Amino acid sequence: RGAGPGPTAAPRSAAWRTCCAARVGVKACLQRKICVQEEKYEIPEGPQRSRLNREQLLPRLFDGCYFYLGGTFTHHPKDSLIKLVTAAGGQILSRKPKPDSDVTQTINTVAYHAKPDSDQRFCTQYIIYEDLSNYCPERVRQGKVWMAPSSWFIDCVMSFELLPLDS
Repeated sequence: RGAGPGPTAAPRSAAWRTCCAARVGVKACLQRKICVQEEKYEIPEGPQRSRLNREQLLPRLFDGCYFYLGGTFTHHPKDSLIKLVTAAGGQILSRKPKPDSDVTQTINTVAYHAKPDSDQRFCTQYIIYEDLSNYCPERVRQGKVWMAPSSWFIDCVMSFELLPLDS
C-alpha cells in the first residue's frame, strides 16, 4: 500500500514527484548538517530547463498566454494559481474568453514554448478548471481558446513546457 506505482496504480503527477524529491533533499541536508546541491534532488529536466531559459533571456513559460480560472478551486487554490500564472509570464483574464469573438481570433501572438509542430502553438487563451471538483465546464477547443484542467497547468509549470492537451 503506497509503495509506488504498480501495474494498477495511477501514474504519479509531477507535483507529487517534486514533493518527494524536495523531502529527500531536505532529509539529506539535515543528515549532513550542511546544505547540499539541490539539483541532485530535483525532477529531471523541468528546473534545469527553467534556469537555462532564464540564463538565455528567453520568454517565460506562459508569455503571450492568457488564463481564465473558471469554477471553484480547492485542491489548487485560485490565489496560488494566479501567482503561478503571473510568475510564468501569463496574464489573468477577468472574463471568460469567447472562442468565436473576432477580438479573440485576431490576437496574433503565439505560445513560444509550445512544440513547433503542434496546433497548441496558436492557442493563447486557456480556460482553467479544477479537474478534481464537481464543476463540469463546457468543452472548449476552438481556435485560440482551449479548456484545460488545473492539473495540466501545474504539470506544465513543474516540467517547464507546454504539455499536450487531449482533444
